Amino acid sequence: MSHDLNNRANEKLLKYWNQLRKDRTFPSESEIDPDAIADIWESCFLVSIDDVTKRLGYRYSYLGTDLIEAYGDDISNPDVAAKLVSSTNVSTAHKFDEVIATKKPVIDESEFVNLRNIHIRYRTCMLPLGLKDNDVTHIIGCMSWRVY
Repeated sequence: MSHDLNNRANEKLLKYWNQLRKDRTFPSESEIDPDAIADIWESCFLVSIDDVTKRLGYRYSYLGTDLIEAYGDDISNPDVAAKLVSSTNVSTAHKFDEVIATKKPVIDESEFVNLRNIHIRYRTCMLPLGLKDNDVTHIIGCMSWRVY
């Protein structure tokens, strides 16, 4: 299934994140309720950040089935897909670094060729999460994409 490359899902996630954070820099990962964003949850991802994951590359603790589909993998094999997402587009790790450094939302728009040799154009919204305003412990994101 091709997904429309619009801002609806990204805007919904950003609005939800802003509602959770209120006057704080960012909300915590434990505040995220997948049921509250159920209509976009399968287009979302959650990245855990700690010293180990920074050394080994970012690790996805959740990867929606719509994203696995975009990367051209079989949704029955999410572990392989998670590795593909982090290594297919090197700039993704740099965007994660930017979210951690700035402690602010980052929007990325680009394209890639997936495992099925299909060109995918995408827009991703990445948002920091953490226990305190000083430390980003997770990144939640949403990706809209389409085949072109």
